[in-house]
Amino acid sequence: MSKNKRGGGADALYAEHLYGNQLVGTPFQGNPGNNRKMIIQRMYMRLLTELAANRFKWTGLPDSIDERFMELTLFYRALAVFYKDEDFDKYLVLEAGAVGYVDLLKNPTQFMTIGNDYISKTLGAYQPHKEYGEGEAQRKAIPIWSNYIRIPDWDIVQIYSERLAEMDITIEINARNARQSVAVISSENTKLSALNLVRQYQEGSNVLQINADGPLGDMQWIQAIALNVDVDAIEKLHIVRTRMWNECMGLMGINNANQDKKERLVASEVEANDDQTDMMRYVNLNARKKAVEQINKVHGLNIDVEYHTDEPVEAPELLTGGGDNGDVYAEVD
Repeated sequence: MSKNKRGGGADALYAEHLYGNQLVGTPFQGNPGNNRKMIIQRMYMRLLTELAANRFKWTGLPDSIDERFMELTLFYRALAVFYKDEDFDKYLVLEAGAVGYVDLLKNPTQFMTIGNDYISKTLGAYQPHKEYGEGEAQRKAIPIWSNYIRIPDWDIVQIYSERLAEMDITIEINARNARQSVAVISSENTKLSALNLVRQYQEGSNVLQINADGPLGDMQWIQAIALNVDVDAIEKLHIVRTRMWNECMGLMGINNANQDKKERLVASEVEANDDQTDMMRYVNLNARKKAVEQINKVHGLNIDVEYHTDEPVEAPELLTGGGDNGDVYAEVD
């Protein structure tokens, strides 16, 4: 887009939103394809965010602490602080930002709390290696980090929601083309008549009505192009999409099964997938466990956190035999 087209000031600031990603077209001109993709992408962002925020099960939390708010804060910000507020005489977990200098281990020494309708406070950070006097440690803020590198998990949701939306749009387009396997070409004068003809075709009419005296009376003015849609490609695309979803689940530590694999899974393959999933769980769980350990030590509480699974995840039933080399297999429907 030229400089003149984009303009300056507010026009330049909002150009991408007004003209679309390509910065072309007229202001507020909608793109049905992009709109559909964004709807699907927002759906995946919502679903993946719900899954990410419900991965952990906290027990023993004081009534003044909202588990939902805490996990969403860790998901979006990667940091929340636990402390006892002297004004409210309650334990709180709030959003916070690290301020001040860092110690030798590159841990923040101060945090500034952030809360709605709440006056921000600057609190000293609890330092496990430091000796505190009686009651002094309880006035310190204990950080709860989302993971060891202290970066939010939001990037996983953002990337995979876009990828999954792109795959869903591709599947929808291919499925639509499989239903309507030809494209109709007509002139501007015959456009309306051609649209009526296509509508009859889409509705499944046994007879396509054409006015012999109308613009389509001479069929040389209308052409059909075969789209050569590979119907089998739709299933393959769906398999790729499912694998992409499983990849995302694995990165968030949620167990997933490779159900699209036709042959039997070797037991080592099942165990390898479980090992990777478990390691991704520990990435986030260990950071929370460390905070819980410090909170219980300083405040004498009995808080605990585990990965939120009702029952231990077990591998599918394993069957011996059947392999040429005596491998153990897991049956997959």
